[in-house]
Amino acid sequence: MLKLSALALIPLVCIAGCGGGGGGGSTTPPPPPPPPSGLSAGPPNVESISQDGGPSALTIPAVNTAFVSVKICAPGSTTSCNTIDHVEVDTGSVGLRIIAGGSVGPGGGELTVALKPVTDASGNPLAECQQFADGFSWGSVATADITLPVSGESAAGVNIQVIGAAAAGDPSKANPSCVPAPPLVTENTVPSFGANGILGVGPFQNDCLATSTCDPGGSSTYYSCVSGVCTQTTTTSLAQIVPNPATKFAKDNNGVIIVLPTVASGGAANPSGGLLAFGIGTQSNNGLGNATKLPADPQTGYIAATLNGNSLPDSYLDSGSNGNFFASSLPVCAAPNNGFFCPSAATAQNATLGSGNLAADFTVDNAVNMFNANASGTAFPDLGGPNPDPKSLDLGLPFFFGKHVYLGFGDPSSGTAPYFAY
Repeated sequence: MLKLSALALIPLVCIAGCGGGGGGGSTTPPPPPPPPSGLSAGPPNVESISQDGGPSALTIPAVNTAFVSVKICAPGSTTSCNTIDHVEVDTGSVGLRIIAGGSVGPGGGELTVALKPVTDASGNPLAECQQFADGFSWGSVATADITLPVSGESAAGVNIQVIGAAAAGDPSKANPSCVPAPPLVTENTVPSFGANGILGVGPFQNDCLATSTCDPGGSSTYYSCVSGVCTQTTTTSLAQIVPNPATKFAKDNNGVIIVLPTVASGGAANPSGGLLAFGIGTQSNNGLGNATKLPADPQTGYIAATLNGNSLPDSYLDSGSNGNFFASSLPVCAAPNNGFFCPSAATAQNATLGSGNLAADFTVDNAVNMFNANASGTAFPDLGGPNPDPKSLDLGLPFFFGKHVYLGFGDPSSGTAPYFAY
């Protein structure tokens, strides 16, 4: 029902999983580590997360989606600003992306401020085609000053993608086109995107995972636009591409922590208490504590997993996926809910992560039955669905419930590997 995010520069099929019936031993789950000391919404580094039905422009309410608000200002201005509500928090992609003319929702508004366009070496404005696991988003690249209004974290001169901006021209006329082949869809509006924007705080420094160029075939493609005609360019510099916005904060810039409340198996409506903390070990309230570290591949951000005894080397934890996704013989729901599983009864899945076999068990239940039994529900911990990649387990937002999940950023240019922890 909502976005399933792909890691930057990973092939589109990267959301994934492998599975199957049968056993598969996992270690006994350890007791959850205590929350970081003093972690609560507010300055200097903790944002509040909401899990409601999303912006009012959605035709289908959101489920299992973590939202924050982001204040966006024209560079150098304190008055030419918009605060955009219902921006999705995504550990599976990189970059701040806002829908142009996003819907007005509670406490939010449209992106109406004029931002400075990012240009190439010839002075031509840049556009970007961003590939997610379920579709493509097209827009211009612009520079903004950003603030997370609850925590007060801020950064000046951050490149962002303005999805659907008229300045980017027609995505179907771009070379190559930014219009995907079915079943993927174009996601340039709030209803098709599922949010007013996305705060991509994934494993890397920028959406190309490189220091100078975006390689052809990656999930982020940049274009140089001349008189409305946009052609792919591979000569973008580090200063021109879209960064992980959290890396631009002055101090709390090496990772994030997501803390979500426990949700009962039947689901819940608008659960409160969600937190997004910036930085790991940079403040008195964001230490790693006794959470278990899971080193990720320094080039892809993947971690190794097993699911029901099967080895899945290309797995990850993705807050931008609204279910746990893996290949399985479980029955798939009938349309329009065919992105989810509908088993006859709740089915346990035995999973471990990393070389230490850290327990990552979860349960999948019948999505249609859950939706019908709790029509107002916006958070369902037992939601899962099929995925075509036989090498990957995508542990989405349901896996985050009742945990605090850490993501430490990597930097391929310096050899720093990202990691997850919980």
